[in-house]
Amino acid sequence: MSDRKSHICSFPFFFVIILSLQIFLTSCADKTMSPAPATSPVAPTTPVTDEKRDLSCSYFYFLWGTHAESNKKYSEAQEAYEKALICDPDADYVLKKLPILLLKMGKQHAAAQWLRDAVEKNPNDIDSQLLLARLDVNFGDLDGAIKIYEKILDLAPDNTTVRLRLGYLYSQQGRYKEGEETIKVLLLKDPDSYFALLYLARLAVQSADYESAAAFYEKILAHHWSPELVLEVAEFYGKSEQYRRVEELYASILKKEPENEQAALGRVHALLLSDQGKEALEELSRIRQFSKNSTNIDLITSRVLIRMRKFDRANTLLEKVLAREESSAARYMLAVIRYEANKKEAALAHLRKISHGDVEFEDSVTLRTRILSELNKTPEAMAFLQKIIDKSDRRQPQYYSLLAGLYVNSKQPVAAHEILTKGIELYPDNVSLLFAYGLLLEQEKRQDEAIASMEKVVALQPDHVEALNYLGYTWADTNVHLEKALEYIRKALSLKPDNGFILDSLGWVYFRMGDLEKARVEMERAIALEPGDPNIYEHLGDIYQASGQKEKARNAWRKAKELFKEAEKKEKMQQKIDENK
Repeated sequence: MSDRKSHICSFPFFFVIILSLQIFLTSCADKTMSPAPATSPVAPTTPVTDEKRDLSCSYFYFLWGTHAESNKKYSEAQEAYEKALICDPDADYVLKKLPILLLKMGKQHAAAQWLRDAVEKNPNDIDSQLLLARLDVNFGDLDGAIKIYEKILDLAPDNTTVRLRLGYLYSQQGRYKEGEETIKVLLLKDPDSYFALLYLARLAVQSADYESAAAFYEKILAHHWSPELVLEVAEFYGKSEQYRRVEELYASILKKEPENEQAALGRVHALLLSDQGKEALEELSRIRQFSKNSTNIDLITSRVLIRMRKFDRANTLLEKVLAREESSAARYMLAVIRYEANKKEAALAHLRKISHGDVEFEDSVTLRTRILSELNKTPEAMAFLQKIIDKSDRRQPQYYSLLAGLYVNSKQPVAAHEILTKGIELYPDNVSLLFAYGLLLEQEKRQDEAIASMEKVVALQPDHVEALNYLGYTWADTNVHLEKALEYIRKALSLKPDNGFILDSLGWVYFRMGDLEKARVEMERAIALEPGDPNIYEHLGDIYQASGQKEKARNAWRKAKELFKEAEKKEKMQQKIDENK
């Protein structure tokens, strides 16, 4: 340094502050600052001894940087902070400030590198490690963040926040047991810790341990009741279909906050799901007295009345809504009421007034298509759907399925095939289109292609009951892939346990596997649920015949013959009866 610069940097502290306000007059370096470097800051390459460390110079540049940062001159601030570190490489107040500045500048990777260097230099710097861990999470490097949090816990095992974050990250990687063990440590000090219990409950939900989740949630409620917590717990119980408990939880909020509309409507929903329609209507009547949106409550009430088939009361309420204001929801429900009363033209009149931008438009399209078809106005329905499909801002995947269905019913399979192909080209991952396409291919006796389409459906939506059942039954019927068929049918049955057609498939796959007793049991259960289906009776007859029970077999086939409408199928049943006398 020149003598003049040495003299300035040795000024007393109050002169340093004065000079910081005159940053354009002089400094410990050149009067004009050079542009900020494009790369991350670099510390001096040679060690700085205590004799060479200049604290007043470092603080001068620190103040300069702070002033520039407050004025959002981030590049100037970065350069000032770097010069402060040249004067004093160990200036902690600068070391902590610079990464934050880099983040403000959008230089996340530069900030992360700076923090890594800082942590390497000072492994006990928890603040830098916390910030670095958050950056790793932002970068998607959960492993890196986990390692950092584990190191912090080694230094500060009682850090509650870090322990909770670490447990959460474990859960994000599916390491639920480690997450649980990490957070449970907090309960040793405070068995009623709100955050520990809440995290453990959520962790149990993620790991599908619903019994433990319920226990944790109930314990939190006992010690830390709040409306917000109750809403979360109610949602949890709702997913497990424990609607009585859901209703109790919403009622507990309403006991303290009678005009909490969110809780009140939640209670209405729970009452409906537990078949307490009368109580739901009573609660809606109470809500309307204080709700700021009476029309919304009237619409919800109308839906409940329609569900309970109280069409006259719903109609009166909806007509009042329309007298006050235009409502597409009211028009759609009035259309449903008219349709149920077989006043189809009147229903169409309401549906035609529902516009593309309305929430109910998609449902209205489906109902409108059905009504036109039932009125033998299929060409009008086709033209209506085609007009929508032709407009890119209006088309939806289900419209292609609807139009294809009309073509199939009109004995135009080629046109149906064409429209579904176009739909799949536009929406290649839409399960509804792929499923409809699979059914069409089955009708065209292109079974291998149908199976391929259904396999795509299951790949995209593993819980698609109908596709699972189709594949399982088809494989059983053709006597191939029986183990996989059994797996698929069992999965479908777990999703719809009282479905007679799935039970028929289950019985049929057992029959193909040679387990006649299981086949008989499942097929008889299927008959009890679907007593009007001839195919199930035919299958049951085949099972009885294979078991040596010829009389029972003939009786089952006779019932199948009675129920079948097609002449060739009736002949087939008679042939079986004649061959097993």
